[in-house]
This record gives sequence, C-alpha cells and structure tokens, in this order.
Amino acid sequence: MTPPAAAAAAAAAAADGAERAGPRAGGDLLDGIADRGPIATPAGEFRLRPVRLPDDLPLIAGWMNDPAVDTWWRLAGPPERTEQHLRAQLDGDGRSLPCLGLLDGAPMSYWEVYRADLDPIAAHYPAEPHDTGLHLLLGPPDTRGRGLGAVLLDALAAHLLAHRPACRRVLAEPDLRNTACRRSLERAGFRQVGELELPDKTAALMVRPRTRPLPAPRPGGEPHDLLGVGIGPFNLSLAALAHGAADAVSALFCEAEPEYRWHPGMLVEGARMQVPFLADLVSLVDPTSPWSFLNYLRHQERLYPFYFAERFQLSRREYAHYCRWVAHRLPNCRFGAPVTALRWDTAERLFRAETGGEEIRARNVVLGVGTRPHRPAAFAGLADHPRVWHSADYLARRDSLDGARDITVLGSGQSGAEVFLDLLRHRADDGTRLRWLSRTRALAPMEYSKLGLEHFTPDYTRYFHSLPREVRDHLVPAQWQLHKAASAETLAEIHDLLYERSVGRPPGGDPVEIVPGTAVTAAGTGPCGGLELHCRHTDSGADHTLRTDAVVLATGYRATRPDALDPIADLIDWDEQGRYRVDLDHRVATRPELTGGLYVQNAELHTHGVGTPDLGLGAHRAAVILNAVAGKELHPLPTRTAWTSFAPPDGA
Repeated sequence: MTPPAAAAAAAAAAADGAERAGPRAGGDLLDGIADRGPIATPAGEFRLRPVRLPDDLPLIAGWMNDPAVDTWWRLAGPPERTEQHLRAQLDGDGRSLPCLGLLDGAPMSYWEVYRADLDPIAAHYPAEPHDTGLHLLLGPPDTRGRGLGAVLLDALAAHLLAHRPACRRVLAEPDLRNTACRRSLERAGFRQVGELELPDKTAALMVRPRTRPLPAPRPGGEPHDLLGVGIGPFNLSLAALAHGAADAVSALFCEAEPEYRWHPGMLVEGARMQVPFLADLVSLVDPTSPWSFLNYLRHQERLYPFYFAERFQLSRREYAHYCRWVAHRLPNCRFGAPVTALRWDTAERLFRAETGGEEIRARNVVLGVGTRPHRPAAFAGLADHPRVWHSADYLARRDSLDGARDITVLGSGQSGAEVFLDLLRHRADDGTRLRWLSRTRALAPMEYSKLGLEHFTPDYTRYFHSLPREVRDHLVPAQWQLHKAASAETLAEIHDLLYERSVGRPPGGDPVEIVPGTAVTAAGTGPCGGLELHCRHTDSGADHTLRTDAVVLATGYRATRPDALDPIADLIDWDEQGRYRVDLDHRVATRPELTGGLYVQNAELHTHGVGTPDLGLGAHRAAVILNAVAGKELHPLPTRTAWTSFAPPDGA
C-alpha cells in the first residue's frame, strides 16, 4: 500500500508542530492500538509492534529497496533515507505510528497507522474526527500475491474499530494505478468512495466504515417480527437464513461486543473444528445461500486452494474468519448494541428491548447469548490469582506462564487437549513439568463413528425431547463421550509428540504427567508460594496433594440466564431446577399473558440433548425457529435424517 511522499511529509509536519514526545505505542491519539494484544487471523496470530531504531532499520530498509516495493513507496536508497522517514513519525506527537507486523512471532510486514483527520490529507477529502488511515508493506516476496494482505487488512481494520470507539471508519489511499492493493482492500471490506489529487499521486480513497447504527423504526411504527439478542454462530445462522426471507420476516440481531468474536482465546495454531465444513451457517438447510462457506471461499479467491487442500474439517481460525465475514456483511446484524433490558408490553402484545438508549420493538425474541466459562467450585478462592485462569483466555494469557516451571491443565475435553498439546510444543525441552489432570477415568476420544454421529440429527433431537425429564437428566452426563471428549486426532498428535520427545530418554525421563481419574477437591496457595491442589483418586478414593505453579482450567462452559431477562423473569415458566422449559420449536414456555414467542439457542441441552451445542445442527434449528416465527414453511426441512430408529416401534 502506498504511503507516498505526502505521508512522510505529514509525519514530519506532525513532528515539527508538536512537542518531541519520543516513540510511543500509538499514544493517546491512537488509543495505544499497538498495546492491544494479538489478533487471531486465518493466517496465524498477528501483532503490531512499534518500530525500534536502530534495531529494525536493516530489515525495513531492505524491504524498501525491493524494486516491487519501491514502485509505490519510493524510499529505495541508503538506510538513512528510510531512517529519516521512520524518525519523523517516532519523534512526533503520536498521530502516525510506524510498526512491524508480526505473524506467529515473525516480522513480515511494515505498517503505518495514522490519524487521517490530523494529516495534510484531510484537506483533500471530507474528514471526520478520529478517521484512521493505514499503509501496508508486505516484506518478504513470498508473502505477496496470495491473499495475505486482504486477511491482515481485514483483521486490523476490525481491530481498530473495536478498540477505538471514537473512530467511525478506517481509510486507505493507495495509488489509483495500484490495482492489486485496491483489490486487497475491497476483499477486506473497504469500498472506493472517490479519487484524491494529492501532490505526488492520484489516489483512490477507500473506506471501511463501522457497522451501521440501529435503523430507524420501521415504516408506520411496525415492530420487527424477530429480535435476536447476541450474535454467536447460532444466532448468526438465523440472521443469515432470515436475510434470505426478509420479505416474510423482519429480523434484527444485536450484539454487545463491538465486533464478531468466536472463542478468540482458543484459536490455537493447528486447532481444527470437530465438524465438517458443511456444518457452516446455512448449507445443511440452504446450500445455495450466499452466506455458505463455499461462497465465502469464492469471494476470498480460495476455492482452488481449498479443493487441493482436501480438508473436511476447517481450522478454528478459518471458521472464525468465515463467521466474521458473514457477520459484518449481513445488514440485519448490529454490533456494539447490548440489549440491557427486555420487557413485555401486554397492551401492544410485543417485546420492548432497551439498547444503547434506544428502544426496539419486536413480536418475538430469540436468545443467542452463548455460554460462559465454567470455573469449578474448588477454585473459588483463586478467582483473582494471575496464574489460575480459564482456557477461554488461553492465547491472551499464555505469555503469563513463561516463568512457571510446573503447569497443570485441568479438563479432558477438546480444549484441554489443545492447550496441553500447545504447551508441549511451546515448552519443549525447557525443563517445565507439564501435567494433564482429568476427572474422567480415561482420555477416551470423542465418538465419531458414522452411525454414532446420528445422535447429532433432528431425528435424535425429537426422540430425546420426547423422553421424561428424569431420563433426559440421566442421559446427558452419561453421553459425555458424544459431546465432551477430545478428538482422536488431537490425542494422536499428543502421543506422537511425546514419542518424539522420548528419543534418547525413556518416558519416565520426560517431565510430563497425564493423570486421569483424579478430581480436584480444593485448591489454594501453598505455604512456600505456588499453588496446592488437593486431589482425590476416583477409583481408590485416595487423597493426595499436587504442587504446581499455574493452572489452566479447561473446564468447559455453562448456559446462564442473561440479565436482560430480569424484567420478565416472573413471566417465564421455569422447571423444577430453574431451567427453561423448551418445546420442539425451541420456544420457551411462558405465562399466558406473555403471548409473544421467546426462543433460545444453545440453552436447551436438558430438553434437546447432546446436539444442542453442535454446529452441525445450528442451521436446522435456525430454520425451525424461523419457520415457527413466520407461521409457515420458509425453509423445507427433511422428515427423516438418520438410519437409526431411536424410539421403540409404535405399540411396543
């Protein structure tokens, strides 16, 4: 991307007209954007680091002397020329920040993040307060021409908008002749809105705006047919299907977070989904939808690479990027719009939702607020301990484990396996003791036989829902291997890595422990520092104490009731354990005076069984809800989806 001489002049002007503040990580003018931590992308973990002189000068000057780069940057020559360009920004007031872009820790790009509204470029377009501009240089030649620029631009633009609340849009002004750069920006969600005649070039002004504000009330004061609270994969699936049926159902979805985020702490390198790519947001209901994963690949110009990769399961990073691609393009999704209260208007027979000082009226509501990390009661006294945290924060807090010499991972599910595997890779041969502790008696793999997977069909959901409550409550924990275990592939990777580590030393010489069948009954700080875990062996009943420096709690997630429901809590017909009563259409039972539809997604494990959190059933459930709200079949659904007959024959 081109920062012309005008950009260098702008940085110099900023330096000349302000107190010499020295280098900073974005300063107040850019809200410390380089201090905001890593960004998960399909290409890896990306991070901005402010340029350090003189250390970074040889690398950046080398890139600037690449003829392909010099065509647009025009900084080829002795290193002093590049140094002057960098120092003009570093010694300024923080309105322009030069950074190295690190992908999985390796420097591979140079960036300039700048306040466009404070730059001389503001005289050439209708600037708005806090407009933020980007310049990008992909350094190594092998990073260019394969779509990486679009991926990083998309990720950083979303990151800027999420962490700079006053910024309404991110800008770029590449040379009009730089078609490759313009195309990358378009794929990253930027749109050309004009041309600028700058002193050294004719530029394309390209803009990526923040998600649009909530719409004005519908014509005639009409309420929405459906309001979605929360935008995770399940409500996003419903939003995508509803978008295709907008003539029949008016839907709006609101999310408190400023951007789409899906388990950012667990987008570990190499981690893969446990469902095939067809379990996307729409394909198992409408494979012709523009929001399918295959159409996402087409827009990303990655269909052929995916075809040759022959991957049935996606990486977690790719799935998260696909969902974000959908979420920020759907016109019925609003981010930064928390629903703080939900009330029922008996006179008008509709819901009134409060969000950001505005009111939204809707005939039906679907809750898709997701689940929250579960922290076992044994660790209640360590809630604020810096080295006891949930795996949901793993990537953000992994560096805090650097000084620990004994690390315990608690939990035998997929998250526990992925964290343990990642620690094995990152802490290889440094002497750190790694321990994997599990309450289950064996580290058994998730059931993945073809007939076993039929438990994740609408047929089994209907069967499970028909069972008495006592039977359902017994079945869910008994079926842990269907929905809580680790994949056989991840367990095999762990064994393979341990085997490689054993070369030249017996297994007993490796500071690694795998301890199943052990429950932590209490936890606290030790008398000499560190942590003490009081444990009980499941089979023998023997008690013992483990001492460790850090604990990663891969202990799963639980559905919780959102606070927004408090105003109507008395109108909901809770079961004996304070849970929702949910019918086959995923509608919550309510008192007679609440006549609107209140639906839930991923909060009905106790009524709909092990398929509730499974992405493979997400599109089907969304279609069921949409059909129920519309009162007609908008999406035809199959009547039989499994070979297995789960119920006894009629009359038995």
